[in-house]
Amino acid sequence: MCYSKPEFRLGRKGLILMALSHFVVTLVDRVMTWVYEKSDGRLGSRLGNMGMLVLHTTGRKSGEKRSHTLQYMPDGANFVIVASNNGQDRHPGWYHNVLSNPHVHIQIGRRRQAALAIVAGPEEYAQLWPRLIAQNPPWEVYARRTTRKIPVVSLHPLA
Repeated sequence: MCYSKPEFRLGRKGLILMALSHFVVTLVDRVMTWVYEKSDGRLGSRLGNMGMLVLHTTGRKSGEKRSHTLQYMPDGANFVIVASNNGQDRHPGWYHNVLSNPHVHIQIGRRRQAALAIVAGPEEYAQLWPRLIAQNPPWEVYARRTTRKIPVVSLHPLA
């Protein structure tokens, strides 16, 4: 029997490392979000050559507020984020939340505002993806590593 899922090829140690990696990524996200919010955007608003924002969504199952710190690329008046989930074979939770309820709130630096999250269609994706890769090359590595197409989401600020 041949399995294509990475979990079946990794063995027990690989599964433990994957679980540990997911735990560390989740912990870092929570700490970064906490620092960003507690410092009113003074700390954590940049990572490398990209800006960072805090995305506030509503949990699709729980209805509770969920917050995540994400890299973004400005695109005119909008902000583009990538649902890479660090190259995992599943979409990040926040992506499922914006599919369920696209009305979100974002914090960029000290500025907070409501926004509408719109998943990029094929044409917009083809236009945005090369620009995103130019700013953050690891996304290209993630795209090659995963079995899914990594979604791109455009955040359109509301008045």
